[in-house]
Amino acid sequence: MKKKLILSFSIIGGVIVLLIILLFTLFGVKNVKLDLRTHNSIFSSQETQESVIESGNFAYNMPIFFQNKNLYIENLEKNNPYLKVINIQSVFPNTLIVKCVDREEVFAVKVSENNYFILDEDLKILNQTTSFSSTQSNAILLDGDFVVLNPDANLGDFLKLSVGQELLQNFVPAMKLNNRNISEQKALFKSVSLKFRIDPLSAKNKAYLEIYDFLGLKMCVMEAEDSLIKKLNCLLAVQSVFNPELVADYELRVLKNSNGEVFCHQTEKI
Repeated sequence: MKKKLILSFSIIGGVIVLLIILLFTLFGVKNVKLDLRTHNSIFSSQETQESVIESGNFAYNMPIFFQNKNLYIENLEKNNPYLKVINIQSVFPNTLIVKCVDREEVFAVKVSENNYFILDEDLKILNQTTSFSSTQSNAILLDGDFVVLNPDANLGDFLKLSVGQELLQNFVPAMKLNNRNISEQKALFKSVSLKFRIDPLSAKNKAYLEIYDFLGLKMCVMEAEDSLIKKLNCLLAVQSVFNPELVADYELRVLKNSNGEVFCHQTEKI
């Protein structure tokens, strides 16, 4: 009876060992590939892709079922600031596919004398430079009534602001929903400033955006945290027909009336 029991345990143990060996040999990760979703990506070359994959610190030969994908995404995005990972797909038996796109430069923020961070729409730090001047093809200057909480941040980190973080991160998506891609946004706007004022009706401190185009037109999106998409839609419509000869004397303000209707008001500069 004892011999039969030992034999049974030996068989079970052998099967378990065999399964473990099969698990690591058949399902151990052998390949990692980039699936780039950006046309003319800066990561297109084979050499660059190999470098990106290496920076992910993937656990090769570890079974595909036990891969820490969140850690890989963190490694990839930290070590490659211009890379945005959508997800990592498991393709059986032993391949991981990294679906990703290029991050685009959108904002430039001055964090100290002779030091500007170049950011994407998520306020991720893509690059830094000692000087900056906004043009219709580079980043939009971002400033206002906020403090950069991590001025010593490194490339690949996300900028942290004292106020207005969510509002500013919503700006680019709101513009995209108004059919303006990032290139068009940079061509339209020279600077965006986050400001605050006391709302005369509620007596609360409300955020607004003070925006300048390349003709010098000042445009204010009042109470910007409310109905931002609609307000930008209204602003774009009026900006497109604004008489540039009036730039020196008039500005635009986008508001919402008591009935909830968004409108743009042309007002004389004070």
